[in-house]
Amino acid sequence: MEAIITEAKSLDKYKDVTFVVVKDFDDLSVAHQARTFNEADAVVMVHGQHMANAIYAVDGTSFVGVGCSGTVPLIGNPRFMELMDSSYKHVSKCKEDNEDETEACTVCQDDDHFTMTLLAFEKMIDDAMAK
Repeated sequence: MEAIITEAKSLDKYKDVTFVVVKDFDDLSVAHQARTFNEADAVVMVHGQHMANAIYAVDGTSFVGVGCSGTVPLIGNPRFMELMDSSYKHVSKCKEDNEDETEACTVCQDDDHFTMTLLAFEKMIDDAMAK
C-alpha cells in the first residue's frame, strides 16, 4: 500500500492533501493517537480496534474501513455516524466482475493481506473527500 500512497501523493489532484501514514498505532501514545484522529478530515484504515479512536475525531470526519471481510465493524453503525455528523464507507474484496475498476475495492491474498490498484485507491480517497 505504501507504493500506492506514494504514487497518489504525486498526483496533481492531491497536491493539497496531507497523507499521514501510521503503520502501527501501538507505537503511538494515547495522546498522539487522539491527536491524529482529531486533526484528520478523513481516516482510512484497516478494520481493527484502533478505529475506537474515532471518539477523538471532530464532527464531519469521513471514515473508511478497508479490508477483505464483508463485515461492517461497529464504527460503521449509522447511529454512531449520525451522532458525529460523520460518514463511514466500507471497502472490501473486489467482486469478480470489477474488470473496469469502477469500484473502490481490495484484491485479497487472504483475510489479512490485501492490496488495491491505484484507480481503486483514488476512488476510495475521492469518495472520502466528497463530503
